Amino acid sequence: MIPNEVIQRLKTIPITAYLSSMGIEPEKEQNGQLLYYSPFKDEHSPSFFVNPHKNVFKDFTTDDKGGDVITLVRRLKACDFANAVQLLEAFDGITRSFSFSGSIKPYNEKSAIEVLKVKALENKALIAYLGNVRGIPFAIASKYLKECYFKVNDKNQFAVCFENDLKGLELRNVYVQLSTNPKAITTMKGTDNSTALIFEGFIDFLSYIVWQGKEPNCDVIVFNSISNIPTSISLLKTHQTVYGYLDNDGGGETGMKSLAMAGINVTDCRELYKPYEDVNDYLTKYFLMR
Repeated sequence: MIPNEVIQRLKTIPITAYLSSMGIEPEKEQNGQLLYYSPFKDEHSPSFFVNPHKNVFKDFTTDDKGGDVITLVRRLKACDFANAVQLLEAFDGITRSFSFSGSIKPYNEKSAIEVLKVKALENKALIAYLGNVRGIPFAIASKYLKECYFKVNDKNQFAVCFENDLKGLELRNVYVQLSTNPKAITTMKGTDNSTALIFEGFIDFLSYIVWQGKEPNCDVIVFNSISNIPTSISLLKTHQTVYGYLDNDGGGETGMKSLAMAGINVTDCRELYKPYEDVNDYLTKYFLMR
């Protein structure tokens, strides 16, 4: 039996913090409540309400009455009460390790980042973030990622890091999504150089490996930003076939269209993980929950 004090403690985890860890941010504030686009359905106007003072949610896209953060996790992860508590205990451990407090917002991309140290991935909080939040086991993550200690806005922080072709770093943890300069794509050569897989970000690339159960034997290109697509055109044209695993959103749609217009023989693979936002969303909300 789960002790009541554990349940009550977990219920104090801000719903806003949990949603933010999944990349879900409020669209606006209305009468003291935060309005989000529903994480359960596609919609054109936000109708998912969170009361940050009472720490409860209400989703007006369904007949569900809403509830506390445990109820939210049960719905998001399609799991029972005990599993939701286990997930929140892991999340709580991560948040305590990062020592954040108050309102959680991603740092501004324009903030100056001072890299202090990069080393092999071994930080338990980062490994827990990858495994428990992103669904990526250490055995896979450690092959492609390192951990970075850096300073931004006069605060010392740490994150997993993924290097691009120009030695810039993509930095991720529960709360931040940052990049160091220079910003560029990341290319990985395989034994089959006639084919390439393309991804918007490295989390989706690693999620693909978990999903498929093996590493690809062809070339892989991670854009690290949709804005980097134009710089990859000449490289992509050297491949006979390109498989696109971009996001199921406006940016992904624009990216796929721009590749096709540039004459790239690209196969749009996004139907494989619709209606989920991206490969990682599909991995964590459906594939690993089966």
